[in-house]
Amino acid sequence: MDDFELLKKIFGDKLIKSKEGEYGKPCIKLEEIESEPKYSITVRQTPQDAIAIKTDHFPDLNFFFKCSSDIGQCKRADFVIIAIADKKLIFIELCQAKKQAKEVEQQLKGAQCVIEYCRSVGNKFYDCKSFLEEYSPYFVSIYNIGVSKKSNNKARNTINNTPDKFLQMNAPHHLEFNALCRKK
Repeated sequence: MDDFELLKKIFGDKLIKSKEGEYGKPCIKLEEIESEPKYSITVRQTPQDAIAIKTDHFPDLNFFFKCSSDIGQCKRADFVIIAIADKKLIFIELCQAKKQAKEVEQQLKGAQCVIEYCRSVGNKFYDCKSFLEEYSPYFVSIYNIGVSKKSNNKARNTINNTPDKFLQMNAPHHLEFNALCRKK
C-alpha cells in the first residue's frame, strides 16, 4: 500500500486534499476556524498528490503528560502538508501576529511527534515499514495572515529543515508551495 492510500485509510475524511485553484493549478486551503477571528491561507501550486492534516487536532496531551510551557511537549503546530511524490513534509504554524521563536519551535516539534506517531501506526498496525519515511522536512511559521498589508516573503532563514531554523513568512492571503521549501 502506498503512502497516499494508507493516509486515506488512517485519516479518512479528515485529510485536507488539494483542489483546483487559479489557472487550473492545485492548491490547499489551510483554515483556522476554531479561533476568533477565523482566518485562512491558500498554498498555491501544490503538487497534485499533496494533502494536509491538521496536527493541532491531535488529542490533548495534558491528560497524559505533565506538560510544561518551558519544554512545550504538549504543543503542536497547526498543519503538515505532505507531498507524496516530492517526498516533502512541511510543518506549518499559522498565526495572526508574530510569535516568540521558542514557542513556534515547540509547536513545530510537537507536530513532528504527531507524524512520528503516524509512522508508528503505519508500521505496527498496517505492516507498512516505509510509511512516511525518507521525506524531507521543512518548518514554516506564517504570520500576519489576513492583515491588509503587502506580503513580505523574504526568507528570514535560508534553510528551514529543522524546527529551530524555521522559515518565517509574512503572508496576508496566499503563497506558493515552493516558497515553503528552502534548500540554500
